[in-house]
Amino acid sequence: MKQTRVGLPLRLAGLALLAACSGGALAAVSEAEAAKLGKELTPVGAERAGNKDGSIPEFKGGTPKGKHKLDEPRADPFAAEKPLFSIDASNVDKYKDKLSAGRSN
Repeated sequence: MKQTRVGLPLRLAGLALLAACSGGALAAVSEAEAAKLGKELTPVGAERAGNKDGSIPEFKGGTPKGKHKLDEPRADPFAAEKPLFSIDASNVDKYKDKLSAGRSN
C-alpha cells in the first residue's frame, strides 16, 4: 500500500502555529509596569504622551463608545482633525525632515 506524506506538512504547520502562539505565554511584566496601564500607558501598553513637536498627539481615550447598529457606520473619531501639512513634489524639500528614510529621494 502506498503511503502519502500529507500528515507531515500538517504536523509541521501545527508546530509552527504552536510556536508562534506560545511566545505571549512567556512574556511577563513587573507589577510596577502593569500599574502604569491606563495611567502613563494606554490600555494596550503604548505611551500615552505625545511627542515634543506635537505631530503625535497625546492619547485621550481611543474610539467613541456607545451603541450603534451593525448596519450603521461607526462615528469617525478623526472628523474634527485638520491636516498639519501635506507633502507633495512641490514642497518635499521643506518637509524632508518629516519623511522616513528612502522617501526623501
